[in-house]
Amino acid sequence: MVDIASSLTNLQDKLQLLLKRSALIEKENMQLKLSLNKEQNHVKELMDEVQEGKSKIAAAMVNTASMQPTDKEALIKKVDHYIKEIDTAIKNLNP
Repeated sequence: MVDIASSLTNLQDKLQLLLKRSALIEKENMQLKLSLNKEQNHVKELMDEVQEGKSKIAAAMVNTASMQPTDKEALIKKVDHYIKEIDTAIKNLNP
């Protein structure tokens, strides 16, 4: 009888521990979901910026035909710099 009571107490303790662990895992899961959602929104914003940048580049390409070579080179450097910044931001989001 004593063994059964102690076994049941032991089982009950283990169940309580499992319930606590389960609650912690659920909490962590919710936090991870929120974090994922936030990161996905950030990636979407960056992708929108990239698309906007591509549109600006396309518009700039139309205007580059009449530009002076020095102005054209400066514009190309500026665009390259923006592309590098965007690539760095995307790499930071996707480790």
